[in-house]
Amino acid sequence: MPMLDIRRHAQRPSLDDQRSALSPAGRELCQRLAKTAPRYALVVASPLPRARETAQRIAGRLDAADPGLLPDLGTHAASLFGEMRTLADWARLLRENEEAKRFAQEQLPTWARIAARVGEKDLVLAVSHGGIIDLPAVLLMERLRIPIDGASFGYGEGVRVTYAKGAPAAVEILRA
Repeated sequence: MPMLDIRRHAQRPSLDDQRSALSPAGRELCQRLAKTAPRYALVVASPLPRARETAQRIAGRLDAADPGLLPDLGTHAASLFGEMRTLADWARLLRENEEAKRFAQEQLPTWARIAARVGEKDLVLAVSHGGIIDLPAVLLMERLRIPIDGASFGYGEGVRVTYAKGAPAAVEILRA
């Protein structure tokens, strides 16, 4: 069963600079994560510099940039990011907003496509962005009846999705 670790990029110097790479604190977080990182068969990231650098620093390499890890969230979901403090907040958004639910459903095939690029016992690292991870992760947790608890994913955090026969079979939260 291939596994996909999908993590949020590390901190960047300024939230106003969407194209920036990592801050010193972001590089330090990556260094800590790299110390315990497993061996990844594939390392991908969104095309933005902060995601690419995060992947490179955690895994020691970057195999590809994947535009599917940087989709358009739509205006409503993007405007709510500041209010999404917990995974339960994301679950509420999924229940109340069809655009958010549709986005989460559309992102899951991207995750499965990336995981399918490796062998049955391999592990993939994918680095993406905030709500682009939270929404589909919470949707998967709901589908698999996994308790939805805790804070939204911070820098370097995300989920490990285990696939069986091409479908998500388990989700584990990854904290930094």
